[in-house]
Amino acid sequence: MVVPEVITFSCAYPLETNTSLDAVIRPPFHRDALSGSGDKATAHMYLFRDSSYLGIYPAGEVTLPVGSTLHVGVFVDESDQSFAVVLEDCFTTHSSNPDDPMQHLLIHSGCPIDPRRVSVVENGLSLRALFSAMLHPLQGDNPYSFLHCRLSLCNKRSNNCVPFCRGRARRFVPRFVPHFAQLDPLTIGPITWEK
Repeated sequence: MVVPEVITFSCAYPLETNTSLDAVIRPPFHRDALSGSGDKATAHMYLFRDSSYLGIYPAGEVTLPVGSTLHVGVFVDESDQSFAVVLEDCFTTHSSNPDDPMQHLLIHSGCPIDPRRVSVVENGLSLRALFSAMLHPLQGDNPYSFLHCRLSLCNKRSNNCVPFCRGRARRFVPRFVPHFAQLDPLTIGPITWEK
C-alpha cells in the first residue's frame, strides 16, 4: 500500500505578461466597409470640348455658345481599382460656393434630373465618371455659372455602385452615402456664354 505524502509548494507569476507570435492577428473585415491608410482620395473635374472626352478646356473661364453641350469628366486618384466614383449631385450656381442656395440641379442621387438635357455616360463603374449637359445661362444679371459636383467612393466588391435611374421615383430615393466615403465637392468655372 502506498502512503500519501504531503509536499508543500508555492507558485509565483507576474500579474501582467507580454507575449508575441510569429503571426499577425487580423481583425474581422466587413466587406461593406471601406478601409485604408494614407491620404483621402483626390478627385479632379475637367470640361471637355466634345463627346470624345479627349480635348480639355484650359483652366479658368470657359466661354460657350448658348445652347451648346458641356462635356464633363471626373477622375479620382486612387490606386485600388476595386473602388468606383459615384456622382451624387451635380448642379450649377452663379457663385463658386457649392453651398449657394440658388442651385440648378443637373444630377441628383446619381441620376439626371432631365434626361433630355443631361446624359450620364459613366457613373459608378470605375474611377472616372462622365456626363454631358445642355447648359443655359442662369437667370439674373450675373453672367457667370459654376459647375459643382458632390462625389463618393463606392466599393465595387460588395456593392452595385451604378445608380438605379429608371422611372420618376429616382428623384425621391436618396442614396445613403457614409461620410467616410464622401469626397470633397468639386467646382469648376466660371462658365459664360457668347452673346
